[in-house]
Amino acid sequence: MPRRFSSLFRQSLDHLTRAWVDEVYADRRTDLATLLTFRELVEHVPDLFDELAYLLDERADEEEICEGARRLRGYAQTRFQQGALIDEVARELMLLRDTLCEFLWREVPVGPDEGASGLHDALRRSWLFFDELIAQAILVYAVSLRPVIPTRGSVWPPPPRRRRGQ
Repeated sequence: MPRRFSSLFRQSLDHLTRAWVDEVYADRRTDLATLLTFRELVEHVPDLFDELAYLLDERADEEEICEGARRLRGYAQTRFQQGALIDEVARELMLLRDTLCEFLWREVPVGPDEGASGLHDALRRSWLFFDELIAQAILVYAVSLRPVIPTRGSVWPPPPRRRRGQ
């Protein structure tokens, strides 16, 4: 396994992006190709791969991966403002995940020291990352579409609960 996914992703960013864009343009379940310009479609990809590479390089645990996905919440907010539907955003992320996984299967050498477990671990972390990105998109759309009701202190997301005695 490469120790530095960041360099692998950086070197392959154009290839990965083109393969993913081809999938988005070919997918008839979304209107993203007509809704967004090419630039709007791909502008979040470098940030997403930078974050994922960092998480893979650091062998991040589940909590760190979830936090990494939260840092990219702006992507879903931008898609909402651009008029993309929630199912289109989910489909976009699923296509990107599939493109990445195909790439990892083809391009990541499996060394005798790690065996297939290193590749399996990278794929597992990638799936978790994309699942969390989809969850963040759902949260952004839910919050953005909720009815506006006057309150004295509407805060979203709600602050963490404090335990008694703290």
